[in-house]
Amino acid sequence: MNENHEASLQVDQNGKLKHLITLEGLSRPVIESLLERAERYGQEPLSIRFDPSQSVALLFCEASTRTRMSFSLAAWRLGYPVVNLEPDRSSLAKSETLEDTVSTLEAMGVRYLVLRHSQPGIFKTLIDSPGRTIHCISAGEAHRSHPTQGLLDLLTIRQHFPDLARLSVAIVGDLAHSRVARSTFTALRTFGVSDIRLSAPPELAPHPGDFQGAPNHTLDEALLDVQVVIALRVQTERLTDTPTINPSHYYSQYGLTSERLRRCHPDVRIMHPGPIHPGMELAPELINSRRSLIREQVRNGLPIRMAVYEMLTS
Repeated sequence: MNENHEASLQVDQNGKLKHLITLEGLSRPVIESLLERAERYGQEPLSIRFDPSQSVALLFCEASTRTRMSFSLAAWRLGYPVVNLEPDRSSLAKSETLEDTVSTLEAMGVRYLVLRHSQPGIFKTLIDSPGRTIHCISAGEAHRSHPTQGLLDLLTIRQHFPDLARLSVAIVGDLAHSRVARSTFTALRTFGVSDIRLSAPPELAPHPGDFQGAPNHTLDEALLDVQVVIALRVQTERLTDTPTINPSHYYSQYGLTSERLRRCHPDVRIMHPGPIHPGMELAPELINSRRSLIREQVRNGLPIRMAVYEMLTS
């Protein structure tokens, strides 16, 4: 089953969102609705009523701080109870299949499963199961997708650059392994951003068929007069076929510094999905500088994930 077929399983025959696995194939109106809901949550006080029928199970088979915490806090702010499943302390450690775990959660009346997993295609059997009642939300799938990160990146960028059609964006770093880059690229393309420049070291360059065939630029080419630079985390845990990346060498070739940013637009803004390797991907002084939108990305993660829960409920 390819990613396009998985994308088609996210929505019902009326176009209503049932799951959120990937931004591939989602229409601009659907994404626009999510962004508008998130904007409201970021501006209006909430009147919360506890609703035990909207329970959330978090199952993170890879480490996470920002995504896991914001999914949890988003649920609690909506009045939804949250259960945290630890893979090594659940029946998954006793050879139970993920499909059986999900069926167990459904039998208990759990409404949402937020899953992060390193296996590509892990969601395909979950969302293609007949009679599935639980809403599956991807909190990161292998190197393929991280839809809510793509949404919060798009929201953050749009808050500073409303005219997306005229925007230039550079995505720099470990493009080979970055699910964030793939989802953010998809979100930007859906909203008409045509000037997206990719730049990665040869050993971290994406497959030629990825990113709709967008070329890999040199860093100097990517940064020239660009308005937004998204630095990616070097995913050392996924470098199974690549020699270990030397941090100082990477920084000298691809790290963002004040000197390098002089090639960019005068009002350039910097983003990073976190966690950051300071002095490798970014100069430490840039992380909290006036150019940085990194804190705003973290803040926007909460209303985006609230909007996802709400949209799957409505």
